[in-house]
Amino acid sequence: MSNFDQGTGVPSDDALEQLLKQASPRPMPSQSDVATVRQAVRAEWQHVSGRHQSRRRVLTFAIAATVLVGVFSVFSVFRMPIVEAVQVASIEKSFGSIYLLGEASELRETQELSSVFSGQTIVTGNSAGMALAWSDGGSMRMDENTRVEFTDNESVYLKSGRIYFDSDPSVLMTGISGGDAEDFVVRTDHGEVMHIGTQFMAGVIGDTLTVSVREGQVSVDGQYQDPVVASSGEQVSLSGRQRPTVLSINRSGGSWEWVSRTSPAADVDGKSLHEFLLWACREMGLELQYEGQAEKVARQDAILRGTIDTQPADALRLRLASAALEWRIEEGVIYVSDSQ
Repeated sequence: MSNFDQGTGVPSDDALEQLLKQASPRPMPSQSDVATVRQAVRAEWQHVSGRHQSRRRVLTFAIAATVLVGVFSVFSVFRMPIVEAVQVASIEKSFGSIYLLGEASELRETQELSSVFSGQTIVTGNSAGMALAWSDGGSMRMDENTRVEFTDNESVYLKSGRIYFDSDPSVLMTGISGGDAEDFVVRTDHGEVMHIGTQFMAGVIGDTLTVSVREGQVSVDGQYQDPVVASSGEQVSLSGRQRPTVLSINRSGGSWEWVSRTSPAADVDGKSLHEFLLWACREMGLELQYEGQAEKVARQDAILRGTIDTQPADALRLRLASAALEWRIEEGVIYVSDSQ
């Protein structure tokens, strides 16, 4: 009796039958694949039978044929229809080293990238950053040392680093619209982040996902936790199977400062100083308050020209000085006043 018979205590034919019955059902291969396999097995059968080989040899080829059919079945299951790549975003600003992930997982530095398509993975280097106009509306930013896979026109996969999303950015931003990106989702290895009309930042460092909300609300659905809704001025952190932690945070300065470095150009030609201030405040996470006659000057008297392509804080100092207005920032509020 063979080793196979001794190990089961059942004649080899019956043992094989029981073994095959215990196997899980396999997806059916295509008719052409089955025909090819059968033809190959039949030819081998005839060759073996002609040489009067033992029954065990024939049984071996029968098992091999079964395995081969299974392999064809697996390949049939994984035959996915070709999905056409679609443009999901356009690049409005970039600086530093920007890389595209190649087909062999190599990083290729690119300087001429202007559009982003589904299936592409972008990696930013040290001291690098990027601002993108999302195709369905909204402004997305990538911090340095960040890796993002652009899955489709509704979601991105954040592997590491930090991104920022503003679903309703200022109308002064050239090439960027707002208000339509209702289904934008940030997926990570630790959970998903879905915005509810907001400005938020999502960061993945090691085994921790941190979501900070500047305006509006986001829903954070952890891999091991129930969904948590975070509102303006709140930060949610998820790490492994631990319970989420929720903290109160500032909506400006600190960890938000990198966002201003990635601000795309703003077209202020023919716009009032007040409209400019609204843009700057949104980019910096500040509230605006006027004192004295400053509001009249900002709304009626000061009309701007040109395009702003500097960081909002720098532009703020220059434009207010040109209008002879003073300002100060206290507890997340910028107070603008006349010099009298």
